[in-house]
This record gives sequence, C-alpha cells and structure tokens, in this order.
Amino acid sequence: MDEWLEFSEQRLDEADEMPRWLRWGVGLAVAATVLGLIVLWPSSTGVDRGALGVLGVPSAFDSAEIVDVATSPCPFLAEVECVSVDFLLETGPEAGSTYTQAFPTSATTPDFAAGQRTVLSRREPEGTVVEGRQAPCEFDATQECRVLRIRLHDEASTIVETEVTPDNLAYNSFAGDGLHLDLFQEGDEVVVFGVALPTLASTYQFADFQRRPLLFWLLAIFAVAVVVVGRRQGFFALGGLVLSVAVLLLFVVQGIVAGGSPLPIAVVGAAAIAIITLYLAHGFTTETSVALLGVLGAIVLTALLGSLTLAVANITGFSSEETSLLTLFENIQVTGLLLAGVVLGAAGALDDVAVTQAATVREISAADPALDRRQLFDRGMRVGRDHIASTVNTLLLA
Repeated sequence: MDEWLEFSEQRLDEADEMPRWLRWGVGLAVAATVLGLIVLWPSSTGVDRGALGVLGVPSAFDSAEIVDVATSPCPFLAEVECVSVDFLLETGPEAGSTYTQAFPTSATTPDFAAGQRTVLSRREPEGTVVEGRQAPCEFDATQECRVLRIRLHDEASTIVETEVTPDNLAYNSFAGDGLHLDLFQEGDEVVVFGVALPTLASTYQFADFQRRPLLFWLLAIFAVAVVVVGRRQGFFALGGLVLSVAVLLLFVVQGIVAGGSPLPIAVVGAAAIAIITLYLAHGFTTETSVALLGVLGAIVLTALLGSLTLAVANITGFSSEETSLLTLFENIQVTGLLLAGVVLGAAGALDDVAVTQAATVREISAADPALDRRQLFDRGMRVGRDHIASTVNTLLLA
C-alpha cells in the first residue's frame, strides 16, 4: 500500500508539471484577454442623461424614515381609498423635510408602518435657467409670458428657449434656478414641451424599503461560512468573486452603455472573469489550466453558436417594453445585448463543470496509474455525461 501511495503521489507531482503546449496555450489566451480589455475598455460612460430624464429614470436616491401612515380617500380620486405615508427625509438637499405620498389600496400595496427605513428616488433638475425676459405669448399676443433661456444638463450643455405662462410656478424662476423639463428630440433640435419648478411632490418618489443593513449581514455570514469551510481556497474564491463583480461593472456594463459592441465585450469580460476566478480559487496548476482552456473554448463556441442562431431565427431581442425603451439610446445594440447575456450566463455554469471534470480525470489517473490514455478518456467521459445532464438543467433554471 505504501508503495502504491508513493507511486500515485509521484503521478500527481508529474501532472503538476505543465506541458509546454499548455503553457503556450494559456499564455496566448491570457495575452489575448488582456489585449481585449485594453482595446475595448470604455473611455466614458456614454450615458445620455437627457434620455434618462425622458424615461423617468431617477438619478439619485435618498434615505427616509416613515413617520406616519394613515388611510384616507385618494387626493387624485376621492372614490378610491389610499394609504397616505409620511416620509421624513434623512439625506439629500431636502433633509429634514417631510414628503407625503398616497398609495391606492390593493393587494400589491406594500405594508407600510411607522419606523420603517425606506429609499426615495430623487429626480434631479434637467436644466438651469440662464436668463428670463418678459414677452408677448406666441399663442396669444394679448397675454404676457416669460421666455426662459435654459441650459440643459446634458453632455453638450445645450441651450433651449421656452415660454412660461403666469399660472405656472416656473414663471417666477430666475437665473440659477433648476427646473424639471419634459423634452423630446425633433431632428437635431431639442424641444421643451413642459416646464415645472421642483417641489417635494415632483422631485421624490417611493423606490423601495431600505435593505442594505440586512444584505450586509447576509454577505458577512456568507463570507465567513465560505472561509470557515473553504479556508484558504474559500478566501481566494471570495477575492475572485469581488474581482468578477468589478469586471462586470467597470468593463462589461460600462462598455456596453458607452456604445461598444456587446458580444466581444461579453466574451472578453467572461474570459477575464474565468482567468481570475479559476487561478485564484484553484492555483496555477495543470488541472486549472486545462479547465481554463476548456472554459475559454466553450465561451467562444457559445458566442459563435449564439450569433448563428440569432441570425437564422431572426431574433431581435425586442420582446418586452423595457427593451423597446432602449431605442432611445442610439448606442445600445439590443440583439448584441441578448447575446452578451447568453455568453455570460453560460460562462457562469461552465467554470464549475470544467474544474470538476478536470479534477475528476486527475483523480482517476492517480487512483489507477496503469490506465492508458484511451481508458482514462472513457472513464472521464462517463463522469462528463453526468455533468452534461446536470448542466442542461442548470442552464434552464438559470
């Protein structure tokens, strides 16, 4: 038994001596990934804040505490009963103020209670008044309007003009005042069709309950459990997780929003994540390198097959209202975005399969050193078929 153990350990040591072809393969893959990161790295966020404003997407969030909850007729429709909630703003420019919002009573109305911590979305002004002057109204020369020159908060700091009637609170706005604007693009010209002076009611909206403290505790418990069970390997796996999120947020998301082609960005991002996580969690071994090449090959194959399928099936990605709204952003490629999701989703499942498959073959070889390459391949494939069966279900559920 001692001789057999010594022989099997010798086989494992020999397996860790990475063949030259494998070193070259991994080196080229890493170099290609680094080059892809450099070439495709976003130079700017490319976010059109004006388009976001048209969509009603909030640009800021503030913390608030519920101080009172009451049931009363809805202010906008007296026949309907509403839950009126008072929010005490804790952060932001209106900290200390109380904002009230009414919610029609229904099965989907959240259970509000005094003392709950919440998050309110805050709509920032879309423009700032540069100057204002009195002039006859265009639609009725007998009335006097106030013509406002407004600098939009877009990348070009576009200047627009609009007239405001005396019944609008914005009539009394002066240079430096921020305004809420309703805008649309007409050719190269931005047209203002609505102007409003910011108020608590027009600025704030209930977004959700504050869950950050609970999520931090869950994250801490998860991290401790991973380190306690996985020890050193678990610690490095957590490091790989943090770096993976960084790649997703700083490279993949920012690159797509900045107008980059989603498919190559997703392929390079998935490759970078695979390189980081596999080597951090499993070390620089032959087994890990083989698994890495398998994952990278599968990522490229997924991208090619996905592109072919979408082209043949004429899949556009416009299957929901949300994706249709993306047409307001000229740089977003919806079909490419769909492909990027397929690639990243597949990569998330493939790294686990590749590592366990490589580890299985390595252990089979150590357990029975007399196996030749054909026998080792056949036994590895028996395990691989089980991996394929379970991965099919994993991808479906994902």
